[in-house]
Amino acid sequence: MTVDVILTTYQGAILGPIARVLGYILQALYAVLATVGIENTAICIILFTFIVNALMMPMQIKQQKFAKMSAIMNPEIMAIQEKYKNKKDRDSQQKMSLETQAVYQKYGVSPAGGCLPILITFPILFALYRVIYNIPAYVPQVYDIYEGLAKALMNANITVEALADKEYIKTATYVVNQAVNNAKSHGANINYYIDVLSQYSDSSWKALSSAYPDMKTAITETASRAAHINSFLRLNIADTPSIKSVSIIIPVLSVITQIISMKVSMAGSPQQNDTDNPTASTMKTMNTVMPFVSGFMCLLFPIGVGIYWIAGNIFRIVQSFCINIHFNKLDMEEEIQKNVEKAKKRYEKMGIDPSTLENVAKQRTSNIQKVEKKSTGVSNAAKKKPQSSMKKSGNVKYKEGSIAAYANILNREDK
Repeated sequence: MTVDVILTTYQGAILGPIARVLGYILQALYAVLATVGIENTAICIILFTFIVNALMMPMQIKQQKFAKMSAIMNPEIMAIQEKYKNKKDRDSQQKMSLETQAVYQKYGVSPAGGCLPILITFPILFALYRVIYNIPAYVPQVYDIYEGLAKALMNANITVEALADKEYIKTATYVVNQAVNNAKSHGANINYYIDVLSQYSDSSWKALSSAYPDMKTAITETASRAAHINSFLRLNIADTPSIKSVSIIIPVLSVITQIISMKVSMAGSPQQNDTDNPTASTMKTMNTVMPFVSGFMCLLFPIGVGIYWIAGNIFRIVQSFCINIHFNKLDMEEEIQKNVEKAKKRYEKMGIDPSTLENVAKQRTSNIQKVEKKSTGVSNAAKKKPQSSMKKSGNVKYKEGSIAAYANILNREDK
């Protein structure tokens, strides 16, 4: 086996290292299954998807926890937004921002709490897709299947571009296009040949065998070995689903499992039927459209990618059931108190007196709607005080323009 197999792995600055780590997991998984006589990339993809999703489960729990907290906080936040609806001046906007921040502080959560887990999981999912799309680049045992034929084709001066011709591959994938571009830029390399051959379907192998009859034996043997490891439920995972064959079940299952997955995950969110919440309305639209988008995409990509999507959906269905059961048993008041204590420690490290925002946070939604406040400026007493780089409250000093300083002003005005 050639030692430069690493050249065909994805080399992106961010996704590249993640893809290589995931590649080691897939390589180890394939090796373990091979010891018990199971050499099947589809089964590896399914187990691999389960393992990686399980590793990301803590972030999913955090995201679900934030959704629960948001359902409790939203009435207060929406009341604040309504209160400042027609006030566009700078002071009113600052006060709105501060009151919103105070609500988050009261519940001990960060406004970015719901986005952070998603931002972390996205690179992992994209890297996972890169690995699954080009398994030979990450699994030496699969690489070996194509190596002999790739050398023979290269020695016969058959170019990578010729192998990627539409006669063999009707719709070129990213892997194929990248291999062709690399070959044009860097010259012939066995890795680029393997990249293209690994994307071949049954019809591609037949066309290649007909085009090069003197290499028919090597092509047939390689096609047979590739079909063995790519066979799943009598489907070749390198093929593209067709509405004229049983492979159409892949897009159909992708749509069905994603609909179920979204319904189960939303079942734990009290916001799902909140028609007054624009975010909830947007999410409902996305949940309706996205399953059918994924089904359509399955018709364009190899079956192996569809299996990956289906496996991920099934895992998320089970995961959402477990998370919902877990959160139904939680005492949210106790969780809020824990969050508040953690938030206090964060504010103290930042040099902000937690009690300042805490006083503002104690104001309930009912009070927010009833109390009439000034729309612009600060109190007259505050205006008469000489300006300095620090605002004072008792023995506590606040840097001018800081959240704590505005909280102190707002807190004094509310009294």
